[in-house]
Amino acid sequence: MTNLLSITTAILVLVSICNANIYSAEERKQMFKAAEDIPDEEKWRVTKTCYMDIELDDKPLGRIEIALFGEVAPITVGNFAALCKGNYNKDPKFGYKGTPFHRLVQDFVIQGGDITNFDGTGGKSIYGKTLADEPIVHRHSAPGFVSMAHMLKPNSASSQFFINIVKAKWLDGHHVVFGKVIKGMDLIDQINEKVKTNPETQVPMKEILIADAGLVKHSPYVLEPEKRV
Repeated sequence: MTNLLSITTAILVLVSICNANIYSAEERKQMFKAAEDIPDEEKWRVTKTCYMDIELDDKPLGRIEIALFGEVAPITVGNFAALCKGNYNKDPKFGYKGTPFHRLVQDFVIQGGDITNFDGTGGKSIYGKTLADEPIVHRHSAPGFVSMAHMLKPNSASSQFFINIVKAKWLDGHHVVFGKVIKGMDLIDQINEKVKTNPETQVPMKEILIADAGLVKHSPYVLEPEKRV
């Protein structure tokens, strides 16, 4: 019965995500076509890199690093980078540090970034309650791409984000992809394999915490082809 519930819930999650249209089918088609003409040095330019130190039930698990594509998603990256840096507007609670990954759909996505309610019902951006959607350039073409979560309508993303655990082309065009995990994807895989979840809510049964977060100092560079897949 538990397995049946898990499968049913996963299907419902998938349906809700794929119905979360922030752009029409024609708009998505036009954006994907336009993205093909963007030079790699712009499309894959890493303007900032965020790190997150992860704890699992109060035990240090390791660090992940996320390359951010600020050339093609400047609004989204500006928001995400500021929340990684934390203490925005001198508010120690305005950032990702100390917040959980509140949702894990195994073999699909892990989601976090609710900096207000910590359970997937809240969040806020540095621009206000939400931030504007940007043209979609990148796709969920490999594990480790990072996208904004939203409230199933346009311009409703705030601080919540998700990392896809597998290639997920059915998400393409439904969420703004703005980054890629370049270090520590093995930690995400470990969480996916070992952490059980509530089969009805996908809430992890162990606390997965962003114990610390910040920015890695570097000059902008173009992400190497081997790290794009």
